[in-house]
Amino acid sequence: KSIGLGVMLGLTIIDNFFHIDQLFMVFVFTSILVYIGSINSAKVFKATNIEDIETMKQKDAWLFPVFGGAVLVGLFFIFKFLNKDYVNILFHIYFSFIGAYSIGCIIAEKIGDYPKFKKYGETKLFTVPKIPVINDKPVPVSQLEALCFLPGSVFGLLYFFKKNWMMNNLFGCTFSIFGIENMMLGQYKIGVLLLTLLFFYDVFFVFFTPVMVGVAKNLDGPIKLMFPKVLNYSQPSDFNLIGLGDIVIPGIYVALMLRFDIVKFIRKNGKGKKIPFNFANFKYFFVTLIGYILGIFVTLSIMVIFKHAQPALLYLVPGTLISSTMCAIVSGDFKELLGFNEEEVQKEFKEAAEKKEKKSE
Repeated sequence: KSIGLGVMLGLTIIDNFFHIDQLFMVFVFTSILVYIGSINSAKVFKATNIEDIETMKQKDAWLFPVFGGAVLVGLFFIFKFLNKDYVNILFHIYFSFIGAYSIGCIIAEKIGDYPKFKKYGETKLFTVPKIPVINDKPVPVSQLEALCFLPGSVFGLLYFFKKNWMMNNLFGCTFSIFGIENMMLGQYKIGVLLLTLLFFYDVFFVFFTPVMVGVAKNLDGPIKLMFPKVLNYSQPSDFNLIGLGDIVIPGIYVALMLRFDIVKFIRKNGKGKKIPFNFANFKYFFVTLIGYILGIFVTLSIMVIFKHAQPALLYLVPGTLISSTMCAIVSGDFKELLGFNEEEVQKEFKEAAEKKEKKSE
């Protein structure tokens, strides 16, 4: 993970002095972000309370493209009839706060295990009440999270006042990792349903309407990663764009496959043992990640050949779904994958731990 973060930082710095092809940047950044987010999603196995783990339901998967489409069309007409500069100011305020909070949470998560900071992470400072649309239930905020919001807010202010493409990408990368590691599909069947629905959603809004491209070009915010096409640039048209949805949506499915690998290892070897990070133990993760990488490669290649914006999910969805499903069929695990349910798995592990504890007594 550290190497991946270092590569992205290094490429960003170099790109300010020696221009790097923007398509290469898209390819590298998207692949690394999906990898890091998926690895981070394994934290679910450290959860002590099953109720703390929220997974997507079938109803959520059906409604996801409906609400997404409504928001997208709404934004399209807002930019069409209102002054986009004023609209973007409101979005800058919103993204500055959310970005500061996300960076603060990541910092708190990274240093929270150190003994020096652990007590601050366990001490609740206040609770954010339930807010419709934003959070489904009250959210406790620890002293450590509040403290880490301060360095996060520095980045938030820099983004708001500078509006630099690098700050945009910092927030975009943060949102991508945060989204992949925290959005739990829960089941293979739900993952297939969601990705299939968004496959048609993406194709429709890119090929048959001007909505997707119009919003991406007008909304000046970290809903996309931006890479300059030339070293001297001044206008948004001088950037190559990749939407965060093309990273997060397939990314949460890749992360699901990684957790499926972990469950298979635990069932075979028992919980508590360190899992060697190799292809044998993380077969589904590596195969699905390769499917994602090939999908990105095909997306960029088609875009260059036809010189037209492409719905990336048109290539990413088949790349991830076909690779993982074929791997399950060849390995004889398809029935197990089809019935994979993370909530049931957590209950299974909890009951096994309780039985082991009773026997030891």
